[in-house]
Amino acid sequence: MLRTTTLRKVLLIGLLTFLITSQAGTVSAGTNVWTSNGPEGGAILALAIDPMTPTTLYAATHDGGVFKSTNGGGAWSAVNTGLTNRYTVYALAIDPTTPSTIYAGVFGGVFKSTNGGGNWSAANTSLPYTYVDALAIDPTTPTTLYAGTLNGGLFKSTNGGGAWSAVNTGLNSTNVAALAIDPTTPNTLYVGNGVGVIKSTNGGGNWSEVNTGLTDWHTVTVNALAIDPMTPSTLYAGTETDGVFKSTNGGGNWSKLDIFLTCTSCTNVRTLAIDPATPSTLYAGTYGGGVFKSTNGGGNWSAFSTGLTNTYVQALAIDPTTSSTLYAGTWGGGVFAIQQIPALAINYSSGAPGSYFTITGSNFPPSSIATISINGNISGTVLTNSSGGFIFLLKTSLTTDEGFYRVTVSVNTSAGTQFTLDAEDDVRPQEGSETVFVVPDGIAYHVVYLPLIVK
Repeated sequence: MLRTTTLRKVLLIGLLTFLITSQAGTVSAGTNVWTSNGPEGGAILALAIDPMTPTTLYAATHDGGVFKSTNGGGAWSAVNTGLTNRYTVYALAIDPTTPSTIYAGVFGGVFKSTNGGGNWSAANTSLPYTYVDALAIDPTTPTTLYAGTLNGGLFKSTNGGGAWSAVNTGLNSTNVAALAIDPTTPNTLYVGNGVGVIKSTNGGGNWSEVNTGLTDWHTVTVNALAIDPMTPSTLYAGTETDGVFKSTNGGGNWSKLDIFLTCTSCTNVRTLAIDPATPSTLYAGTYGGGVFKSTNGGGNWSAFSTGLTNTYVQALAIDPTTSSTLYAGTWGGGVFAIQQIPALAINYSSGAPGSYFTITGSNFPPSSIATISINGNISGTVLTNSSGGFIFLLKTSLTTDEGFYRVTVSVNTSAGTQFTLDAEDDVRPQEGSETVFVVPDGIAYHVVYLPLIVK
C-alpha cells in the first residue's frame, strides 16, 4: 500500500535508493569473510606488515622466497634479488622506524634489505650456518635484533645485523621456535622452544625457565608467543599439542585456556596475534583447525574461519592502523584476508502494522553503548557484549504508519538495516525476550513514483 503524506515523509525513489546504499555500505571482498589474496598456492611461513604503510605487506614462503604486496594483498610479486638462500624463508622482521629495512631468516642465516625488498644482502657475520626460525627487533632501538636458530641457540646483533654474538647463557635448548620482546622494557624477552618458555631480563645476557603451570612443559613445544602491548606482563603461549596458555605476571605462572579445543588439530597452535587497539581481542591460528578469536583475553573463544578454505594457518598479522583487518598465511593456500565491519541482520524485511522485528548486531566494539536510530530518530541504546554483538526487538502497533523504516546502530562506527510496514503483509510475532524498543508513529518514509516522460 502506497500513499503520500507531508513533505518530510516523502522520498523520491532515487533518493531512497541512495539512502539504502550509502548508509548500508557496499560489501566488498573480504568483508566479514575470509578471501584468498594469493600468492596462489603459496605455502606461507611468516607475514610482516609495514607499520607506516600497512597496505604494504610481505610473505615468507616455502620454496618461493619473499613476496610483496603494496595493495593490501590484492596482488603479489616476488622480491628475491640477492636472496641467494631464497628457496625457503622462515621468518621476517621489519624495522619499526625505517620500514624499508627488512630482515629475512633462511637456512644459512639472515638476509637484509634496505629498500623494501628491492635487493638483499647477507647479514651473517658470526651466525652459524643453520635454520633461522625466528626474528625479533627491539622496538626502541631497532638496530638491536635477535635471531633464533635451529640447533644454534639465540644470537643478538646491536648494529643492524652487521655482526652477531651468541646469547645462550642459561638457555635450556638450542632450538628457538618463537621470540617476543616486551615493548616497554625491551631488555625483557621471551623464547619459546621444545621445553617451554625461557625469559631474560637483561637483553639475553642470562636466561631462566618460566614454566610453572605449563602442562608437561618439559615435552611441550611452544611455537608462538604474543605480548599484550598495553599490559606487557600479560602474555600468551601457543603450543604444538596443548593449545594456548596465558600468564598475567610475566611468565611467573601459566594457566591453560580451554578454548576451541574440540578437535585434535585445533590444539596445534602455530601463531598468535593480539589486537593492538583492543588487546583483549586476540586470534589463534591452528594447523588444521583454522582461526579462533577471543574478545575477552582468552576467556572464551569462537571459530573464526568463515571463507577460510585452507585451515592450516602458519602466520597471522593485524593491520596496525585498522585492526579490524587481519591476514592469515596458510600452508599451501597462500594469504587470506578479512575486514571485520559492524553488521546488522533483521529477521523479516516486511510485515503488517503490529509486527515485531528482531535486530542482531555483530562486529561492533565490545562492551560498548550503542545508539539506536530509526529514520533518524534516536530510540534508545543497547550494550554490546564482550564479542561486540547484541540482540533487541522493535515493536510496531496497529496504528504505526505504513512505509519504509531505516534502522541504524552506532558506536564509533555504524551499520544499518531496513524493513517496511504494509497492511497487506503478515503480522510478524514476537520472537525472543530481548529488550523491546517501540517504533514511534509519524516517522515513516514513503515512496512517490513519478511518471516516466519519454521524448
